[in-house]
This record gives sequence, C-alpha cells and structure tokens, in this order.
Amino acid sequence: MVCLDPFTPDEFTIWYRHLGRLRLFWAKPLVELLPLYKIPEGCVIKVRWASERPRLEEAYIAILKKIRKLDFLVPLRGTKILLTPHVIEKDLYQQRGALYIYSTSRPCASGIHIEKPTEGHPEPGPDHIVISSDASGHKYLVYLNKWNFNIDYLWIASKEYIDEAVESAICETRRLGGRYTSVAAGEGHLSSINFDLYKPDYLYNTYKLAF
Repeated sequence: MVCLDPFTPDEFTIWYRHLGRLRLFWAKPLVELLPLYKIPEGCVIKVRWASERPRLEEAYIAILKKIRKLDFLVPLRGTKILLTPHVIEKDLYQQRGALYIYSTSRPCASGIHIEKPTEGHPEPGPDHIVISSDASGHKYLVYLNKWNFNIDYLWIASKEYIDEAVESAICETRRLGGRYTSVAAGEGHLSSINFDLYKPDYLYNTYKLAF
C-alpha cells in the first residue's frame, strides 16, 4: 500500500530506497519501510532511516492527494513528512522541496553518453549514467540513476536547455525499460533549477512539518 501516483508499491520501494543516497530531508538511507494506514485523501507510511548517530531515525510520510487538517499527524513521534500536490501555509513546515515525475511515453530527444564529465562537476557514482549534450557538456549534463531513474545531478548552461536535459534522461529511462523519470529536489539539492519549465506529468510538494 503506497499511494504515490504513478508508482506501484514495489516501484515506490525500489525508487525510494535508491533515492535515500541523496540524503534529502525527506529521503535518507532506508532501513525499513512500513505501510501504516490508508485514508480517503491518501495514505501514511513509516520509514526508518540510517543515521550518522548510533541509532535509527524514524519518520512518518503522509501522502495526501487532497489537503485535509493535519492534526491527525500530531500524535506520531518522529520526523513528519508531507507529500502533496498542494501548497500549505508556511507556519506548518520547516523545510520545503519538490518531486517531479515525467512519463517515458512522452516525446524525447536523446543526448550522448560520456564516460567522465569535464572538470568542475562532482564525480558520478557507479550507479550513474552520464548524459551530455556533447562531448564537452556545453549545454547540459545529467547523472541518471540507473536503478530508480532519478536525475541525481543536473547542470544546465541556461534555463533554455532544461527541456533537452530532461528529455535526454527520459529517452535513456525508456531505453532501459523504465516507465518514469523523476527529479527529487530539496533545499540545497537542485533547488535552484525550475523544473516547471518542462512541465512534469506529476508534481508533488514535499514538506518537513513543524510539529
């Protein structure tokens, strides 16, 4: 039971487990994921994250397609995360990010694969496919996670190249058999890039709640 459209429960678990390596405020290295209960507006799951401290960190993730009063989350102990297509009031949250999901059924234009990016970019991990506009990456550079098809790193020379960069990731995801390409953003991680410029099929706001 996971109600984050368009993922199936199994797809979500795999996607979220690999997303945890980015250490966003709402996705950290996953130890355990437990579906708790379903409600008319969505569902709630419990996760345990590996912490740098010598103990596990517990968090509750509420995924709500429609906003309702959030007081039902107050008794839950631990970090509380909200994923919703809607915007909530500033006094209800401490941090804000976003999740963009693009279907591989849409048209795409492929970039080229390169083994190693030019200097000035972080070192890609062994799970990354490096995609560029050209051998020098003058227009854009994408690190696509080959397990969950999330864009873990993106550089664009200017905002006019955002569609080409995302399309390249979509093409590669489709070639590998994936149904969706995602971009998970948080404060300090891809937060300066406006992915609305290439309209996603699904958009969720992500919040660390303040209570």
